Amino acid sequence: MSQEIARFWNWFKEQGKQLADLNRPGIADDEKEELLDAILYALHQYCDQLFFDIGGLYGEEQEFVVTAEGNVDYFSKVEELIDDAPEIEGWLFTAFMPPRDLEYTRIFEDVELKPLEMWFLPLNNSKEPKSIGLRICLPNYELVANSKWLQAAVYKILDTALGEKAFALDIDYIEIKGMPPGKPEDFGLIELKDLSAFVKWKKKKLAAL
Repeated sequence: MSQEIARFWNWFKEQGKQLADLNRPGIADDEKEELLDAILYALHQYCDQLFFDIGGLYGEEQEFVVTAEGNVDYFSKVEELIDDAPEIEGWLFTAFMPPRDLEYTRIFEDVELKPLEMWFLPLNNSKEPKSIGLRICLPNYELVANSKWLQAAVYKILDTALGEKAFALDIDYIEIKGMPPGKPEDFGLIELKDLSAFVKWKKKKLAAL
C-alpha cells in the first residue's frame, strides 16, 4: 500500500462516524458542504482526477463510491484505492459508479430524456467483429437533434444504465437517431432497460470467437 493510499484511509477511519452524518435528516447545507469538501480534499491528496459519491439511509450501511468519471486513464487509481480499503464498520467501499435505476427523467441543459422510453439497436462492424456498437433511438429525437448537449445527455444515461466501467470499456461505437415508424421490435430494437443484460450476453458471445 502506498503512503498516499494509507494516508487517505487513515483519515477516513478517523472521520468515518462524522462522515456518516452526510445523510442525516435535517443536516444543515453548510455542514454537509463542509463534509463533502473535506472528503474531496482528502481524496485529491491521493489523486486529483478522482471523485466520489456517498449513498445509504441514515443509520444504515453507507456506500462510498470512488469514480474516475469515465476517464480510463485513472481507472487503475480507483482500483488501487478500493483494493486497499480497510474494513470500517458501517461502510461499504465500491470502485466505479455501478448501474442504477433508469426510472427518472434526465434534464441536461435543453435536452430532456426519459430512459425508459429509449431503445437501442445493436450494430455490427465487419471490420471490427469483436466491437460493440449501439444505435440509441429517441422518441423525441426531432426536438433535441440540434442540441449541442444531446450526446452528453445520452452518454450520461448509458453510464447510468451500464455502470461507469462497463460503459467506458465495453462500448466501442454509439450513434443517436430517432425511432422508426411502427413497432420498435419489428426493427430489431431493444428497450434500453435491457442494455446491461445485452452487453453481458454480447461479451460472452464475442469471447467465444
